[in-house]
Amino acid sequence: MTFTGDERAQSVQVGAVLLFGVLIIAFSSYQAFAVPEQNREVEFNHNQQVQTQLQDLRNAIISVPGQPSRQAVSVQLGTRYPSRLVATNPGPPSGLLYTDGTTNESQNLTVRNAEAITPETADYWDGATPRHYNTGAIAYKPEYNVYGEAPETVYEHSVVYNQFREGNITLSEQAMVDGRDITLVALNGSLSRSASDSVTVDVEPKSQSSRTVRVTNTTGTSNVSVSFLSRLPASEWNETLDEELDTNPGNMSNERYVANVTQSEGPGSLYNITIVFERGATYRLKMAKAGVGTKVTAENDAYLTTVDDNEISVQQGGDGEIVLEVRDAYNNPVSGVTVNGSVEGSNTGSLTPDTESSDSDGRVKFVYNASQSTATGTYTVQFSLDEIDGSFVGETPENVSIPVTVTEANQGSGGGSGNSGLIYNEDAVALDSDGGPDGGVQFSVTNEVGDTITITTVAIDAVDENIDFLSDSYRNYRDPAPQENELYIEADTDGYTDFNGGTDIPRVIDVDNQERDLAGPNPVMSDGSIATFHLFEFERFGVQTGMTGESLTITVTYELSSGGTDSKMFTVTPGGANTSAQPNADFTITSNGGESNGKWDFDASQSSDPQGDIAAYEWDLDGDGIFDDANGQTLEKRRVSSGTKVALRVVDAEGNADTVRKEVP
Repeated sequence: MTFTGDERAQSVQVGAVLLFGVLIIAFSSYQAFAVPEQNREVEFNHNQQVQTQLQDLRNAIISVPGQPSRQAVSVQLGTRYPSRLVATNPGPPSGLLYTDGTTNESQNLTVRNAEAITPETADYWDGATPRHYNTGAIAYKPEYNVYGEAPETVYEHSVVYNQFREGNITLSEQAMVDGRDITLVALNGSLSRSASDSVTVDVEPKSQSSRTVRVTNTTGTSNVSVSFLSRLPASEWNETLDEELDTNPGNMSNERYVANVTQSEGPGSLYNITIVFERGATYRLKMAKAGVGTKVTAENDAYLTTVDDNEISVQQGGDGEIVLEVRDAYNNPVSGVTVNGSVEGSNTGSLTPDTESSDSDGRVKFVYNASQSTATGTYTVQFSLDEIDGSFVGETPENVSIPVTVTEANQGSGGGSGNSGLIYNEDAVALDSDGGPDGGVQFSVTNEVGDTITITTVAIDAVDENIDFLSDSYRNYRDPAPQENELYIEADTDGYTDFNGGTDIPRVIDVDNQERDLAGPNPVMSDGSIATFHLFEFERFGVQTGMTGESLTITVTYELSSGGTDSKMFTVTPGGANTSAQPNADFTITSNGGESNGKWDFDASQSSDPQGDIAAYEWDLDGDGIFDDANGQTLEKRRVSSGTKVALRVVDAEGNADTVRKEVP
């Protein structure tokens, strides 16, 4: 059989060609229309994801004031298309995450007309000096293949927004202003990352704390204001700050304190925005500095300020703690900064220590000590981040001057308890009882302990070591009387002790010594009463000696009717002491911590003298009131029990003396 002229196979071939053409057209249409649309959806979804991640980054930045640790935020800069069996995808889209203006010193956030309420802080926040802080924006610029109308997403000044060619859409609320709270976080560092994968952005607190500084307008015609550069115009900032804008400026009852938002032309396409706050209100200013990327800079100390009181009152023989704080330009603490301190003038008290380094909270603690011989009055204690010299000016930011008022020792100084004590009345006189020199000493004390007390012992130690004996001139068969016993105390209930033939001094006298025939009861003093002490008569080398101008250290130990024992140490000088010539006793107590084995170092090098001629450093290490335990400016590794009241007596070349006691920790 032959098929000459049969053409049936041609139709199959033509059909195959037509079918292939249809497939080609369909594939081309899919590649040209469907694939881009699907990829556009992928890019759109990625852009929504990045916007959320930029808001997470914003939250990390604005939380820096209360967040001391670094925070990491992941940002997916690009995305990937789904795999396709037949169609092809373009290269994966990427994006650029970058900072703008954060290293440009001319691009600043500026606070104007803000004066601190606290006087020492006002040395820095004086209202007259505008405070500038470099900051800028961080932005994400997508580089999509299809989604060409995608916005650039920007964070600046606590706000995240999308920047389109036609306008802007805000994605977050502002966190700068909330009633009277103004929170400013400056952005620092340089970041520029372009990729299709994710990157991690570390938000590093470079200056942070939860501290606020209270500020108000400097004058009645000025307003606290905050200015910054922004891509958003004032009209959009007005919308963002809508809940803070006061439509009735001056109305302090509506909790709205933004009086106006203005703009002027800035560099390039930026606007210079100013938020103006209402007058007459006190604002809580909180500031911080967040670092991202590289070139992040740390903050140095900017000013020194007080923490609590700007002035203190101390009684003679007492002390008072002074706490200062080193802060940077953002009002946040700076650690490891040396602060120097001194007391202006001579015989005006001392500081312990006189140099201190700020701790992790930026704080330094000093103790002002007023000796018992420190004259009453008001003195200036000086502190500085620099060396203190004759050019010290307390009104500069790096300096602090604090007035310290020294009052009479009527609050338990030198060994009293609580806010009361046994007070020496500064009335010592030298008297004679038998026609010889004025070898006796008489003085009085007032009971301001707040309780009835019973005097148990009296320690007597003459500054002049050659005054070494105490003996009255009367035989001890006479009735006890003032000036006729070695020790006689006139109180609510009198007490006395008579030594047959006298006694060596220094000595601790047990007033009711049961071993003596002429020893009376322990003197009793009701609260507020006065007791007069009689000591007769002192001898030098076995001969009665005049006591005018001669100093004695007296330590009175007493029991309280409510329970417990306390003591008071003071120095009496018949005829009065020359306070302008007296030295100032002071010392520190330190140890090597756990390696000290209960031993302590005592350093009196911070003691001073107007004439600079301290001749002796005498120590009472066992708390008995007798300065015979050690001599020297410093003592090392001395075993002293915790709670012991160690005393130091310094004596100058003229015999002037001062005494101070401190309790071993």
